[in-house]
Amino acid sequence: MTADIHCVTERLKRARIRLSGLPHGSLLLGFIDHLESLGLSPRVLKYANHLCKIFRQAPFDPANAARRDVERVVAWINRQPCREWTKHGLKMAVRKLVQYAKYGSCDGRTPLPPRSPGYL
Repeated sequence: MTADIHCVTERLKRARIRLSGLPHGSLLLGFIDHLESLGLSPRVLKYANHLCKIFRQAPFDPANAARRDVERVVAWINRQPCREWTKHGLKMAVRKLVQYAKYGSCDGRTPLPPRSPGYL
């Protein structure tokens, strides 16, 4: 058994509580469950934290997101005062969430949602 020296389990539990209180919380929690089922254990916490940040500041409906909705969220991400790699991670979280919301999965065999400028 591996020691959880970074308290990932506890931090993910707290992130789940935050996600459940956000708009589309049940979809967000389903997405996190899906990521865990794919075996992305350490990465799941990163996605959960990114989604908390995005849905607090720029909420949208991932299942019915049109191109302009995604562009609005990506524009918000691009305006943030953070490193480009962090912005890349936030955009990837949006992309994977929309992919999950529209197709029910975000594994390598699932088609990607249509791309828009600046949307990875």
